[in-house]
Amino acid sequence: MAGVTKVEIYESAEELQELLRKQKIVSSRERIQALYLLKIGHVKTIQDVAVVLGRARVTVQRWLKDYTESGIKGLLSTKKSPGRPPMINLQAREQLDREL
Repeated sequence: MAGVTKVEIYESAEELQELLRKQKIVSSRERIQALYLLKIGHVKTIQDVAVVLGRARVTVQRWLKDYTESGIKGLLSTKKSPGRPPMINLQAREQLDREL
């Protein structure tokens, strides 16, 4: 069948359910939920997972790729963007703080 995922999920359904309960970040919860749905057989394809979770198919594929490459730790790791550099340099900011 086209679209059926061949990802091997190593954790048991009970372990995934426990991880699901412990998650405080919504994005991490969705990722664990995707694995859980596949593990219990509620969904068969990546497209089905995407529909149930309300995410794009490509996003779910990226999650599963992260899981196969680096396991559950890699799936749950969040990457923080460095953000835009400040327009005012540190010295000028310190001087403004002193004057104010």
